[in-house]
Amino acid sequence: MASALLYYFLILIFGIPMHECTAVLRDGKCVIEDPCFDLSMMAKLAKHVSKDVTPEDGEKILLRHNSFDKIRKKKNLHSCVLQKIIDLFQDVLDKTNGTYVQENGEINHHIELVHIMEQLRNCVYKKKDRCKKLYRMSDITTTSSPVILEKKMNPNQLAVLQLQKLKSASERVSDVHIQEKVMDELKTLHLYMQGKGFRKNTND
Repeated sequence: MASALLYYFLILIFGIPMHECTAVLRDGKCVIEDPCFDLSMMAKLAKHVSKDVTPEDGEKILLRHNSFDKIRKKKNLHSCVLQKIIDLFQDVLDKTNGTYVQENGEINHHIELVHIMEQLRNCVYKKKDRCKKLYRMSDITTTSSPVILEKKMNPNQLAVLQLQKLKSASERVSDVHIQEKVMDELKTLHLYMQGKGFRKNTND
């Protein structure tokens, strides 16, 4: 008894570390949960098929990271925007699959990425009603509205802007320049997945 008290006394005084559960504590047991999807895997595959392209108009489809950060902090906004991002990238991957030159015995990275898009979709929180409202808002918001600098936009305004950029690209998805833009931005797509709208593990 005395030795046990001494042990805890030393912990308090000298900060001797105790074992902590770094996963999830269930029924008194430490359970390690599997990630919903390993985004680093997608990043590695994307390197094989992505292109380095400088857009003629200088505009990217995905917002700058400092703008998108405002979206990713809002679960509803992030999940709704991610669904449309996945739609566009999956569509382009489908359309450009025939342009990918595959060596004998080499994995078809295009097909792998198409399948990965479905896995990513399953890791996005489903917010159907909220998404419908946001999608309607992006449809009725026009460029005739007062111009607001992107850096001064709030999360909702940025989500609408991102959805409009995605819709514009989707409507011209057969355009080679749009396809090249998407394939260029594919290499950073995994960074946009991270946020409140993307489930961290399979049990969320």
